[in-house]
This record gives sequence, structure tokens and C-alpha cells, in this order.
Amino acid sequence: MDTSLTDIFWVLICAGLVFFMQAGFTCLESGLTRSKNSINVAIKNITDFGITTILFWSSGFAIMFGASGSGLAGSTDFFLSLDNGPERNSLFLFEIMFCATSVTIVSGATAERLRFRSYIIISIILAGLIYPIFGHWAWNGIQSGILSGWLGKAGFIDFAGSTVVHSVGGWVSLAALLVIGPRTGRFPAVGAHMKIHGSNLPLSVLGALLLWVGWFGFNGGSTLALNDQVAAIITNTFLAGASGTMVTLTIGWIIRKRADAELVIFGSIAGLVAITASAHAVNTVYALIIGGIGGTVMLGVEYLLDYLHIDDAVGAIPVHLGAGVWGTIAVAIFGNAEVLDTGLTRGEQLLIQASGIGVCFMWTFGTSYGFFLLINRFFPLRVSLDDEYIGLNVSEHGARTELHDMFSTMDRQAKSGDMNLRVPVEPFTEVGQIAERYNWVMDALQREAAKTEASLHEKELLLREIHHRVKNNLQVISSLLSLQSRSRKDEQAIEMAQESQNRIKVMALIHEKLYRSKDFANVDFNDYIKNLVNDLFVSYKVSTSRISLKMDIENISLGIDTAIPTGLIINELVTNCLKYAFRPDKDGEIRISLRLLDKGKKELIVSDNGVGLPDSLDIKKAESLGLRMITNLTERSLHGTVTINKKNGTEFQIIFKEKEYKDRI
Repeated sequence: MDTSLTDIFWVLICAGLVFFMQAGFTCLESGLTRSKNSINVAIKNITDFGITTILFWSSGFAIMFGASGSGLAGSTDFFLSLDNGPERNSLFLFEIMFCATSVTIVSGATAERLRFRSYIIISIILAGLIYPIFGHWAWNGIQSGILSGWLGKAGFIDFAGSTVVHSVGGWVSLAALLVIGPRTGRFPAVGAHMKIHGSNLPLSVLGALLLWVGWFGFNGGSTLALNDQVAAIITNTFLAGASGTMVTLTIGWIIRKRADAELVIFGSIAGLVAITASAHAVNTVYALIIGGIGGTVMLGVEYLLDYLHIDDAVGAIPVHLGAGVWGTIAVAIFGNAEVLDTGLTRGEQLLIQASGIGVCFMWTFGTSYGFFLLINRFFPLRVSLDDEYIGLNVSEHGARTELHDMFSTMDRQAKSGDMNLRVPVEPFTEVGQIAERYNWVMDALQREAAKTEASLHEKELLLREIHHRVKNNLQVISSLLSLQSRSRKDEQAIEMAQESQNRIKVMALIHEKLYRSKDFANVDFNDYIKNLVNDLFVSYKVSTSRISLKMDIENISLGIDTAIPTGLIINELVTNCLKYAFRPDKDGEIRISLRLLDKGKKELIVSDNGVGLPDSLDIKKAESLGLRMITNLTERSLHGTVTINKKNGTEFQIIFKEKEYKDRI
């Protein structure tokens, strides 16, 4: 086998190794993003390769490697024919992989929010126009060893594409991110920035390792021949990758106080990107330095993006753009002048390297940003907020997963309240096991809800019976008192009978309101007492400007058997306050408070600043119907105590402890 065929075979093998990088990028991006977008990631990475291949065959290869017109663009080899010989065909196949790599970088950076059709448009612009034109400027003529692109002729060196491949992809990614914006929730208006964690870091590590494998061909095949440089190039490549890994691990450990898996991934790839421009022209020590600084630059760019609120989903810009720029500069700093063979001094080489970076920025970023702004005005590049929320798997590709089906069912159940809905169960999968146990929980909850509903129904029937009997008895008592008041001639007895009738009516009103409460087990006392007191003010035709009312009632729910006597007590006390709180020498004031004490006890205080009760009054022996009723209700119904403070008006303090709910029902 002659040398020429050996070289061709080597280039074809390297093309296959670089193709592995597509698999690496797919795994890397899938692991660093959320699972609801994994199918979108997969289809983008295979689609962009198809687009790249067709475009590069039809026009991209011709623009990049065709006969140069003034060093700006190629003019031959459109719709490349296989009749051009094996060397041309192997170069074409090898360069397809480089173009596809540049395009795929954009996929990771813009993940989770870019429409699929938008990504196709970006891929077409990048693969069909931006990449091949800049590639022509830097690399046209590499197959013959005589550079004819204007940057290449000026002495710009980029051995395997730190700028031509990686920075080009990074600049386009940056332009796209500035147009479409960050993922929802990534940078909250208030508070710290939110890290959106990936779904599978081990898969991302596998992707990074596949990229390492691809770099065998990426840098090793860029000689376009199996010569004595290949071994050193591959060795330098892997030393730089290892250096980037360890430097970012160490710095990240110091800054973040932990070994961050993502930084190890990003650092390793940054080291590989950085060495790509000079792998053929540096020694092993310089390779280690270049890779380590590449990892450091990556960290700096990552913090800069975070500060500027630019959301790169997979660290593509820090890794490919940041490290790519550094790697291109490093050519002038560390590159062996004899190997570079540009005839430039180190300072002149540094200037042309920096110029190449600037030209790449202006052409790549400027062109893509202008295109994206224009397209976005008429066809939004970004998905809607709802589509982003449910994930691009479903919104862009209609791909349903077990997890999506489970969440959809749970969402419908939450909105409809239908406890009969069950999650579909796919046996022998993790999601299926979760769904099965969720259904078990819903079964148990439905059984308990049925028991509770039956218990409440029984209680409602009981309360209706109690309501009916109490109402009838109150009506009978009221009728008897009415007859008594008409038959008696004693004015005091008539007055007491009429007062008793009024109290019976109030008792009936309280009972009716409590019975109509939506919750038969507990009564929201705050609003109830406010309404009751307001009704009393209206009944006694008292203005709040004449007697002010101050209430401090904690958010307490009382059982209905506690609420009824408590309501009657408050009614009686407030009624007395309304009668005796007003004095000509000062404005009247009524204060009501109800609060929780320790050990489940409750304290009710009703006070006024009126004339007060006689000092000689003994509540136990009082003949007043109201005082006796308050005492009896407190002691017998509430199992509490009544204390009266007669200074500066009258204050009733009632302390009671409600029965446990299970005892009440």
C-alpha cells in the first residue's frame, strides 16, 4: 500500500472518530438539560448533521475549499463529484465533520427554549454561509500546503479549529442567546440566580469521554496525513484535556467548596478546545499550560455570562468560545516559530492571531445576530412559555412519555377534583412503579373520603333533628311567655316575660345562623361574632359613634356545641353593655377579645367603661336572669369559670376548654 492510500485511509478513520463527537454532544446536552427536552436534543443532533452534509456537499465545500477568488470565497466544486479522486473525497468527508461540530455547539447553548424550525434555520445559515466563508479565509489551500485565503496568507494559524470551528459556533450561539433570552426562572427578578440542573450527569460524562475519543481524529487527522507529527499532536491534545480537567476541578473546589461534576466536564473540553489551534507546534509542558489556562478562561467566561444574565444551558460559550479565543492567542505565545513557518516575529504573530479573532467576531457574530433579529421579528425563534413549561418533547415533536402521561393525569385531577382518575401504569419501569403507588394512594384517599362523607351525612341528619327539636321548643316557650305576659297584671313580671321573649328570639337567631354554617363541625368565630354584634347594635338602635366597638378575635374555629353557648354568652354580655356602657360624661366603649391560651384553653373577655356593677354583687347569688344564664352556660356547657372585674366599668373574663372533636361527634 503506497503512502498516498495510507494517508487517505488515516483521514477516513479520523473522519469516523470526529463523527463520534456528534454522539458525544448528544449525550452531553441530554444529560445537562431536563428530561422533558431530551427527545428534542436527540432529533436536533441528528438533523443538523443531515443539513450540514447536504449543504456542505452542494455549496459549503466549494465556498471553503474551491478555487479562491481574491482570498474571499471559493468558486469551484459545487455539488461535489466523486470523480475528483479519493484525496478530494476524503477531505470532503473529513471537513463535513468539522462543520457539523460547529453547528452542534449552537444546539447545546440554546437548549430548552428554541423552536425546532428555528434551529433548522440557524443550522442552514451557519453551515451554508457563515462557517464556509470564514473557513475559506483561514484554511483554503491546506490540502496543497499553500494557503490562499486572505487570513491564511497573512499568517493566521489555527491548526484544527480553535477559532474556525469552536469560536465560530460560540459566536453564533451568543448571538442566538441574546435574541431568545434565558430560560424561564433562570434569573429571577428578586433573589439569587437559579441553577437549572440537568437530568443525567453520568450521561454527560459519557458524552465528554466520547468527545475525547473524537479529538483523536479532530486534531490527529488535521495533518491530512499519517506522518511523524501525529503521535505528538494526539499526546499534546490529551495532556491539555487532562490539565483543563484538574485545574477547573481544583479552582472549582476552592470556590464552591465541593467537587463539581459539571466543572470537570467543562474543564476537560475547554482544555481540548484550547490546544486545538497549536497542538502541532508546542511541546508537552506548553500543552499542559495551554489546557490549564483554557479551563481557567472557561470559568471566567461562565461567571461573566451569569453576571450578564446570559443563559447558556450547557456551558457551550465558555468552553468553545472562551477557550477557543485563548487557544488561538496561545499559538503566538507558545508556538514553535519553525513549525509555524509564517516568517513573523512573535509580536507580529500575536497581532495577526488577535486580528483573526476580531474578524471572526465581526463576521460570525455580526452576520448571525443581524439574521436572527430580522427572522425573529416575523417568525419568533423562541417557543411560548406554555410550550417551554411542558417541554419541547411534547410541544415541538408530539412525543409522549410515561412521565408526561402521569403528570397530565395528575394535572387534570388537580383541576377537576375527580378522584376517580388514575395514572396509566407501564409495568417494569421506574415511572410505572411510581404511577402504580400513586394510584394506591388515591384508592386509599378515596376510601377515606367516602367514610368522611358518610360520617358528615350522618352528622348532618343528627343536626337537622336537633335543630328541629330546639326550634320547636323555643317556639313553645315563646308562646307560653306571650300568654303569661297578657294574663299577668304585675308590671315587673310582664317586663321579665317580654325580656325573656327577646332573649328566646336571639337564641333562635343564633341557633339558626350556626345551623346554616357550611361546616357543621367547626364555626369560624371571627366573622360570626362580628356579624352578631353588629346585629345587636342595629337591634338596639345604637350608633357606633355613641358607643365604639373594639374587637380582637383570633382566627379560631369552635365546635358547634361550643359555639352555641359561647354565642349566647356574648349576646347577653353585649346586650348589657349596650344598656349600661354609655355615660353622659364620656363616650361609651365595648371591648371583645377571644384568644387561645396554653394547653388548649380559650379566654373570652367582654368589657365596657360604663357605670359598672355594684361592689356587693355576688354572681352566684344574683337574681338577674342574664347573670345566672351566663354562669350556668359557662360552668355546665363550657366547663369553664367566670370572673368579674368591676373597676373602671365591667369586665367579664370567661376561661374554658373545648372538648376534643372526636368526643363532640
